[in-house]
Parts: sequence; structure tokens; C-alpha cells
Amino acid sequence: MTGLIALFAGHRNACNLLLALMVVSGIYGLLKLNSQFLPEFGIDRVTVAVEWPGATADDVYSNISQAIEPEVRFLDNVKRVKALAYEGLARVNIEFEPGNDMQAALSSVEAAISRIRTLPEDSKTPEISRVVRHETLMQVILSGPYPDTSLRKFAKQLRDGLLDRGVDKVTLVGAPDEEIHVEVPSAALRRLDLTLSSIAARIGNASQDLPSGDLGDGQRQVRSLGLLTTARALGEVEIKAYEDGRKVYLRDIAQVREAHDEQGVTVYRNTWQAVELRIQRAVSSDALLQARAVESYLDEVEPTLPANLVMERYDATTNLLKDRINLLIKNGTGGLVLVTLILITFLKVRVAFWVMAGIPASLMATFGVMLATGQTLNMVSLFGLIMAIGIIVDDAVVVGEHVDTRSRFAPPLQASIEGARRMAVPVIASALTTISAFLPLFVISDVIGQIIAAIPMVVIAVLIASLIECFLVLPGHLRGALAHSRPSARSLGTRYRSWFDGHFATFRDGPFRSFVRACVDWRYATLAVAAGLFLLVLGMVAGGRVGFTFFPSPEPDKIFANIQMVPGTSRAKTREMLAELDRALHAAARKLESSPGSLVQTSVGKIGTFVGQDPAAAANDAPADNIGGLIAELLTADRRKVRVQALIGAWNAEIRPVAGLDNLTIREERGGPPGKDVDVRLIGNDVHSLKKAANELK
Repeated sequence: MTGLIALFAGHRNACNLLLALMVVSGIYGLLKLNSQFLPEFGIDRVTVAVEWPGATADDVYSNISQAIEPEVRFLDNVKRVKALAYEGLARVNIEFEPGNDMQAALSSVEAAISRIRTLPEDSKTPEISRVVRHETLMQVILSGPYPDTSLRKFAKQLRDGLLDRGVDKVTLVGAPDEEIHVEVPSAALRRLDLTLSSIAARIGNASQDLPSGDLGDGQRQVRSLGLLTTARALGEVEIKAYEDGRKVYLRDIAQVREAHDEQGVTVYRNTWQAVELRIQRAVSSDALLQARAVESYLDEVEPTLPANLVMERYDATTNLLKDRINLLIKNGTGGLVLVTLILITFLKVRVAFWVMAGIPASLMATFGVMLATGQTLNMVSLFGLIMAIGIIVDDAVVVGEHVDTRSRFAPPLQASIEGARRMAVPVIASALTTISAFLPLFVISDVIGQIIAAIPMVVIAVLIASLIECFLVLPGHLRGALAHSRPSARSLGTRYRSWFDGHFATFRDGPFRSFVRACVDWRYATLAVAAGLFLLVLGMVAGGRVGFTFFPSPEPDKIFANIQMVPGTSRAKTREMLAELDRALHAAARKLESSPGSLVQTSVGKIGTFVGQDPAAAANDAPADNIGGLIAELLTADRRKVRVQALIGAWNAEIRPVAGLDNLTIREERGGPPGKDVDVRLIGNDVHSLKKAANELK
């Protein structure tokens, strides 16, 4: 180590070249690093979904779930199998061990499902998919006094435009699939000696696109375009032909009408039906670049929308990422200013400058290391960088101060080498101690471990970069700074230095020395005071004076209200309760806010699903007419005076429940890993006993 320090301190350009390499690698890393909300992590899960229209949940479980579970439970590396049965739908989640090859796992599940021969004949083909994470960038609401068909049309045009701009994924919520319903009276079936399956086969044969070969040398392909997409076209399908030339068409025996799936999720904004566009990015895409593309396109489209068609944006997660980046810049700039002022107070100006320059140099080198190790700029890694800023200052200050002290008795080159060499052991030991404190975070498993691993990776990268800067870059610059530091005895800096050093020496050799000597002389009393303070802290924690929060959350900006009506409730009744929630929310906000309309920015209601769930839990829920939720997005916490809990209390007081309401929950958005604080799972063979036990547990 001493030889390297001497080499870089004595060479005129070595330290400058290394500094330039650190800065250039950092700039390149900043340009290439992906920005995203959370670190990359994999979901080791495969989902099997089977629809069985008209079947009860018990029938679905006994005929489908119990047929699938034994086939997939004993596949290689399966960690857990969870089967969910709803009316008309079976869903089986197969979770694999972390680090498993998920493409091979998907193939093994597909092979296992293909071996099942006992599924009901009228059940649909099993849908097997691997759970792939897409990060939500923002959500866009289209609403207005338009029929749902027009809203779907506008939403699909907007979706296609976003995809053309390079957005990875846009999901429409509240735009149910379009369907064509064919209703054939039983009398017509008997009269013509037909069955529903034979009519369905004729419709299928008549409505399809087929390749029809090629022409000439094969450079021109022929395709038969026969897909029927309207009720009128479907009505012209020939169902039966007689020998005398008479033909029976579908329109002659059936009612053919266009409709849409009424069992999906319906979205409302104010009093209007709406369509929500959930804009997401893939793992490999840059969140900030995608967000800029989305904002640019929406700004272009908004002036061209029809009158009274309102487009609103909410739940923009990239705003949180931008705020964290701004916080890093703000903290870094403020830290540099404070460190510079303090260093100038105690050290020579040139020495203070090079010590201060080590902070941005170490950070820049860290960005290069992050790129080389496959990391990203996200909320967690930025937190690690903010935390590490205070760590990297100490190393440069210690080395710089020791070199400055030795320069009073030795030439600049010797002072730089000796000062860095003397501090090498304690500074490296301190860095290794800090690294060892963060290493246990690497052994945390599952998704939370993959997320938290970004913190030790960033901190370790910062510490290594700081050590390189302290012992290979800083000594050479300090040698040059000390060699050119010959201020005049009459200069303002020299007079200030003499005045400050004299007063500081008086304080150090007077009160401070006396205090330290008293602590040493009364060492048992000092030890007793330290032990007493330690016990006091332990008592405050054990007694609950200092609270414990597993994952602290800042003041949130969103509130979620979920309702569950009694079974059998119509969508109209659930919509009535949602409208009451929306009314009560704005009434409570008007009582608390200083200016009208400033507290609640957006409120979006949904029927058929709960709101505020993590994506994994939401994917397991089947749409139902008797459930719904309301999302309220508030003014950001730094711009409002009303706390979320105060608004929730006022909101609860304003609600007038509609007849048939079974359950109502209102909660704020929470940070940290998804899921509830406590989950209780009851397992048994009898559903009725489980329901009774669950009600007693409540």
C-alpha cells in the first residue's frame, strides 16, 4: 500500500489521470444507468387460470382445482401451491424457489397441465402464464358525457398512440371486451333439427382469416379475410341450406346483438363513466425517459380531444423518483458547502479544496461501479447514496488534516506520503467495519431481499471509491497544493489563520484538556454515567417510549376506500354507495381545506374490484358486482396543512351508508413491502366450518 501511495503522490500526472477516469466513468454511468422506481427483482411464480362458466365455487374447486394441484405440487423446485376457487373461475398459483429458471418452470407446468384428462368438458382451455412485473409509471383517466362505446374508442386510440411512442405496456381498465351475443330460441332449434354447438361451429367456420397460398414466384401471398366483427355481418352467416335452394341465415332464427362483458371492472370519475389507462414500463426500460415520452404525447393529444372529454393524470410514480433525485442533489450540494466552510476554517484553502473535491469524485466513480455491476438508479439505491454522502466525507477529512499537520515539519511530498500512510490502517479498518455492517443485508431472501440488496451494494461501492480517492488521488493533489501554498505574512488569510489557530489552541489546551483529564481521573464515574445512559436508552425502547415501526412511511398522498355489499347486490346499488363515498369525501375536504378544490386532486371509483392492493393480490381476485373502491389522490404532503388521518376521520363522519353495505374500510397508502400487517390463514376441509371460525375470529 505504501508503494502505491508513494507512486501516485510522486508522479505528476498519475493522480490527475485516475481522477479523470473516475469522473468520466461516472458521467458515462449516469448516461447509461436505468432510472426506475424500485430495483429489479423477479417474481418466481406461474399462474394457471381455468374458466368454467356457470359453475359454483365448490364445483370449481372439486372438479378443477383438485385436479390441477396434484399435477403441479411435485414439480422440481416448487415452493408453494395456492389454489383459489371462484364462481366460474379456478386460479392456481405455483411459487418456485428463488433463482429458479422460470422459463423451464413455465414449460414444466404446461407439460403437467397437458396431462390432465379429467377437467370438465365445458370448461375453457387452461391459461398458463408466468408472472412478469411491469412497473406503473402513471395512470390516465378519460371521462365525460359519452357512451361507453365512445370512451372505449377514444381510449384505444390513445393507447395505440402511446405504444407507437415506445411505451412498453398500456392496459385499459373499465373498457370491457366487446362481444356479439347470439340468442337462439329452443323452438327454432327443434324445428330445424339443430344444436347450439352446430350453430357455433358454423359461425366459427364462417368467421376466420385464413392464409391461401402465394402467387407466381412466391413473393406475393394470398390471404382470405373473413373475420366477422359486427352483429349485422354475423347475421348473414348461412346456418342451413335445403335441396330446393332455400337458405336459413342466422338472422332468421336468432337475435344477434352487440354488447360487452358486464362482469369486468367499471371505472367512474365524478358522475361519469370513465376508462383508465394504466401506463407501465418493462424491466429493461428507463422510467424517466418513458415518462417524458408519455407526458409529451399527452400534451400533444389533449388540445385535440372532443369537447367535454376530460383527460386527467394521476398516480405518477416517477414524481417520487424525481423528488428523490432532487433530494440527493440538494443534500450533496448542501453537504459540499458545509464541508467546504468547515475545512476552510481549520485547513489551508488549497488543502480544503482538494479534500472537498473528493466527495463528488467518489460519487462519480460510484455511478461507474453501479453500471458495471448491473445496478439502477431507483428509490432504494438513491437512499443508499444519500446515506453514504456522510460516510465518504470522513475519510478525505482525516487524511487531509493529517497531511496538513505533517506539512509543518516535512516537505510537501514527504508530508503527503507519510500522512496518507499513517492514516491508511485506521481509515481502511473503518471502511471494512462499515462494509461488514452492511453485508448481512445480502443474505435476506425473497423479494424484499432483492430490493434491500441495492443499499449495501451502493454503500460498498461508495466506500471503495472513497478509499481509492483518499490514498491514490488525494496525496498527489495535496503535494501540489502544499508546494504552492506560500501565503504572504500580511495577507488576510494568513492573519485570519493565525487568529483562529491561536484561539482554537487556547480552547483545546484549556477547557477541553481539563474536561478530558477529569474524565480520565474519574474513570469509574465516567463509565457509570455511560452505562446509565445506555440503560436509559434500553429502558425507553423496552417501555415503548420509543416506538417501533418495521417500515416507516412518510405522510402519504393517497387514500383508499373499499366497500363490500351483501351478496347479490346489483352494480347499480354498488354504484350508489360509491357515489356517496365520493360526495362525503369532497364534503369533508371542503370543511378542512383553506381554498376550495385544493385538497383532493383526483378521485376515481371502481366497481368489480378493490383498490389499493398490491398487484399480486389484485390478480387473484375475480370481478364481482358487490365490491368496489374509491381512490383519492391528495395534494402533496409538502404543500398541504391537513394530515391524512384528519381527512379520514372527517370522511368517515360524513358518510351516509346505503342499504346493503356489508363492509367499509378506509386506509391511507402505506410504504414498504406489500401485504397487511398481520395475515391469519385458516386451513380445513369443510368450508362452512372455516367460515364459522373466521366469523368467530373477527
